Order: sequence, then C-alpha cells, then structure tokens
Amino acid sequence: MRIASLSPAVTEILFALEQQKKIVCTDKFSDFPDAAKAIPKLLEHQKIDPEALRVFSPEVVFTSTLVQAELAEHLKKEGFAVIHQDPRSIGDLYENIRSIGIVLDCTPRAEALIATLQHGFSDTKRKSGLLFRKLRVYVEEWHNPPMVSGNWVPEIIKLAGGIPLEVKSEKLKVNNDGRNLPSCEVSLDDVRAFDPDLIVLSICGAGSVANKELLTRRAGWSELRAVQENHVFVIDDSLLNRPGPRLVEGAKRLFGWIFQVLH
Repeated sequence: MRIASLSPAVTEILFALEQQKKIVCTDKFSDFPDAAKAIPKLLEHQKIDPEALRVFSPEVVFTSTLVQAELAEHLKKEGFAVIHQDPRSIGDLYENIRSIGIVLDCTPRAEALIATLQHGFSDTKRKSGLLFRKLRVYVEEWHNPPMVSGNWVPEIIKLAGGIPLEVKSEKLKVNNDGRNLPSCEVSLDDVRAFDPDLIVLSICGAGSVANKELLTRRAGWSELRAVQENHVFVIDDSLLNRPGPRLVEGAKRLFGWIFQVLH
C-alpha cells in the first residue's frame, strides 16, 4: 500500500507500527523519527497541492486534527482516498491507532503500541498521585493571540499532577457533543483569574526553541505569579501538540516540572 501521511502524528504512528516503508510522501512537518526526514516532502500542511500529491500515486492519504479538516474534504473531491482522524482525547488516540492497524493489516502491532502508551500514562499518573498537592498549569499553544491548549492536553496535565486552565463551551460558541474542546484564545484576565503555579509554552511549530519572552514581555503578563517566580518552561511542542506516541514523553516532562516547582 502506498501511503501519503500528511500528518506528523500519523507519520510517527506509522513508524511506531513499523509501516514506514509504505510511506511515499509526507507533509513538511513530519520530522520524527530522524528517518522520516528522508521521505519526500510536500510543501505545506493545511493547503496541499493535489497535483503535487498525485505525482506520488498514493492509495490512501492520512490527515489529522481540526486544522486539516478542510484539506481532507478538498482532497476527497480531487479523487483521493482520504482517512481523516480528529482526535480530541487520549481515548481517541487509541482508537486512531487501532483504526490504522486495521487498514494496514497490522492489528497486533497496533494493540501492542496502545498497551505501551497505556502503561506509560499509568506510570506517570501513579507518580503524580504521590504529590502532596496539585498545581494549576497553563499551557500556551500559540502566542499571538495567546491560545490555551485544548483537546487532549488538559488530560495530559491532569495525568501529570496538574489542574489545567480549561475554556468553557459558551466562550467558544460551539456544540462539541461532549468531546474535549479545541484550543482557543484566552485573555490576560482569564489567566490572571486562574493564577497558574506553572506556565508551559508549547508554541505550535516552534519545537523547543520558543522564547519565554513571547509571554513574559507581554503587557501585564509579567505580573503573573508564575512569571515572577520564574516558573515558566518551554517544551518541544511536538510532545504535546501531536496526538501520537510521544504524548507519553510530554506527560513525563510536565510531571517533572510540577515536581520541580513543588520541591
């Protein structure tokens, strides 16, 4: 099967399932593991040129998350066989992996990967359960305007021993049918009222090189207690923003910082 993986998260899942030899092209952000960098890249992520994609003659095209929903529909109209996944929770991630295993006829590997992730999350949850208190954690996914991480990230924060800043559905003005809410814009007043003990910058697309000053130099944000106490950290955003196997590593990082601030 010839696969076009236009989602970095799906690319990571395919490698974890040892299906990477079937990938004929990826989006420009599929950069993990290192071997993924050698696979031919298409120039964009949300606006893929159908003709550029057609060159690779994919039998199936994978897209993922809300930001690629329009792309998925566009490519379907262009005649591609598209599988679009829109995970909002850790449970959705497991189902996505299970579905990929069925499509690629590697269900045993998919179930083994799910079990590995479940064990990793359970281990972090066990450790965080020993903390003497939980910390309020604000994770920022984008900086202009400021956006709080939604979807599966609040679950990760809770597993790691934190209390996430979560938005209300009324603010987003969406009917989400009980699913986790997506990331959304927040104000300084929202964050000030939450009064985080810990702030984590997970700036989409920035990897681990985002500058803390994106937040600390904003007007008024230096007054936040977490900023004054130097409890602002930067995480490689692929460990939280990609719904793939490395979310376990993201949970471990958050737990480590929570533990550090508490001690």
